[in-house]
Amino acid sequence: MDYRIEKALEEKGVYAGKTTGDSMYPMLMQGRDTVIIKKPEFPLKKFDVPVYHNDGHYTMHRIIKVRKNGYVIRGDNRIHREFKTEDEIVGVLAAFYHNGKYVECDDEEFLRYAKQAQRTFLVRVARRAAQKVKAKIKK
Repeated sequence: MDYRIEKALEEKGVYAGKTTGDSMYPMLMQGRDTVIIKKPEFPLKKFDVPVYHNDGHYTMHRIIKVRKNGYVIRGDNRIHREFKTEDEIVGVLAAFYHNGKYVECDDEEFLRYAKQAQRTFLVRVARRAAQKVKAKIKK
């Protein structure tokens, strides 16, 4: 199990590193963008991006619904939702560098993007399904 983020948060209060994976695409690009993670201040709120362990690696997905006993989350580039409790969350996205531009997660521009990502979820699902059908037809 990788504990780099927890160790950095414990020792320095912050973690910064490059992203891997595509679950938060197009907001974060694998290997290009840098994330800045801080210790979570509970309760988190809708559109926050918590960091948690998932099958031995870290995952960041957006909160789409706050419940009394935890959070419903989903990656911007994912279809399936997950449920996470506060004890499973090790950090929260505070800011990031996207294509060289610094973005704070409490900035109005970020919040507009997060709301847009939520509103266009069904469009992304339909687009992904159409791409899969197109790929099968080509075969």
